[in-house]
Amino acid sequence: MFKTDKKSLERLSFELGERDLSNLKHTLEYLQRKKLSTLSVEEHERVIRGLNKIGKLKLEGKIYAFHVYDSYVENQKKDPEGIELWKRQGDKLNEFLVPGSRDYTYHIKNVIKKLNGEGIGTIYTGEITEEEFLGLRRIRDPKDYYETSGLIRDEIEEFEEEGIEVITLDTLI
Repeated sequence: MFKTDKKSLERLSFELGERDLSNLKHTLEYLQRKKLSTLSVEEHERVIRGLNKIGKLKLEGKIYAFHVYDSYVENQKKDPEGIELWKRQGDKLNEFLVPGSRDYTYHIKNVIKKLNGEGIGTIYTGEITEEEFLGLRRIRDPKDYYETSGLIRDEIEEFEEEGIEVITLDTLI
């Protein structure tokens, strides 16, 4: 399908945007899952690894935003829904704005204030479709339910009203 040597991937990274990469990966995974692809399993895996490498090049240091629901906070009669921010560093997401305890969640106004204070005008979101994405688990506590998901429509609209672009990826890269 395409070459995956370092030079070729770098050239592709200049031409493909984050949404392009996400859409292509999503499409390839769909074709493979539905057995509609003409690529061999090995070729499919090579291409997906290549797309992930391009994603790593394009998204290094970028901020991912996720909607969270925490039943522990809800049991304390507080708002259990909020937003967390994670910074991509290599093949891992590191905390950028995450509560230090499970006694509260961050509300969008606090998150917008942090992003504006850091001069960040673009964030990325999407669904964690596997158990985890770059070390961030979709469900972090099955006992006291704590779930991470993509931002919801109202949150995206509020970010954009405040001048923060939200790039929603069909498949996280």
